[in-house]
Amino acid sequence: MGGQERRVLAESLGMRDRGHDVWIATTPGGELAGRAAEAGLEVIPMSFRRARLPANALTLRSWIRRLRPDVINSHSSADSWTAALARRLGPRAGALVRSRHISVRVKPGPGHRFLYGQADYVITTGESVREELADSGLVPLERSMSIPTGVDLGRFHPDSGDRAEARRALGVPTEGPVIGVVAYLRQDKGHAVLLQALSEILESYPECSLVVVGDGPERLNLGALARHLGIEKSVRFVGLREDIPIVLAGFDIFCQPSLRNEGVPQSVLQAGAVARPVVSTEVGGIPEAVVHGETGFLVPPGDADALAERISGLLADSGLRNRLGEAGRRHVSETFSVQRMLDRTEQAYAAALRSAASRGATVGTGPSVP
Repeated sequence: MGGQERRVLAESLGMRDRGHDVWIATTPGGELAGRAAEAGLEVIPMSFRRARLPANALTLRSWIRRLRPDVINSHSSADSWTAALARRLGPRAGALVRSRHISVRVKPGPGHRFLYGQADYVITTGESVREELADSGLVPLERSMSIPTGVDLGRFHPDSGDRAEARRALGVPTEGPVIGVVAYLRQDKGHAVLLQALSEILESYPECSLVVVGDGPERLNLGALARHLGIEKSVRFVGLREDIPIVLAGFDIFCQPSLRNEGVPQSVLQAGAVARPVVSTEVGGIPEAVVHGETGFLVPPGDADALAERISGLLADSGLRNRLGEAGRRHVSETFSVQRMLDRTEQAYAAALRSAASRGATVGTGPSVP
């Protein structure tokens, strides 16, 4: 369950609670399918593999004919191609929405022109991604909307956990500074750069600890790098955790050292919601979540020295940490709540239906959102 899957589930539950009929088409047996079913959502089993694209498109077309949804919302590459091809095969029922969660630049070649041309509307998780799609000529601004992922402010708040208990659960000292990162362990998340920065930080703050929350293909490589740098005793790899509000309570500083491919990361917003100052990078939609100098600091991606300097500066000034954290809480509360995300998503779906009608689509029979 990465950030994208969590958003899909949160959106689906929110839309259901607002009175819409919702289906989720996803890989059978996967974590998203299991959690959706547990929550009472109807799950359509589909394996979105490139090799099965024609067959999947025919299967999806059959489901569309059966359910007659008003809106189909695709979220990643394989399912977007499946939905686009299903629409091309007809009938052109309902509105097709493409959600783009990452900031990788899309090349405006024939394939992408077909893919985005089939969509009636596009949702991005950051304004910078929306503007790039417009600049590329693929999606005009009037046919898109930026909707960052919302944070559950009732779950993520400054009193969401006890600091000492959180640290005991994480296996770090109850005293001494703690830096934390919550992210999937892959290269583009920049964990290796943070480990390099930590080796510098420890020269001035030898009692500092780094907590790495998450799992992924880079786990063994990161452990080897920590040993190579001689900092393994200061690093705790705690794996996947579901109690993120409590985990964040144990941090003094949250760091998201991403190198590329980011929308607006949920973990950065969650850290802001619990009033933790954030040090991150100038990647994708992160500058929308972290206001440089007001709620945290941004450094160039891959710059371990700059990362170490900003984190060390925060470690030296508890007053600054508190001010940035409080400002971060206000920023997230005002801009990134779940209710705001759902409100804007409904607005986007309404705009998609208008766009579909103008392009000749046949709208379904009810307010349904797969």
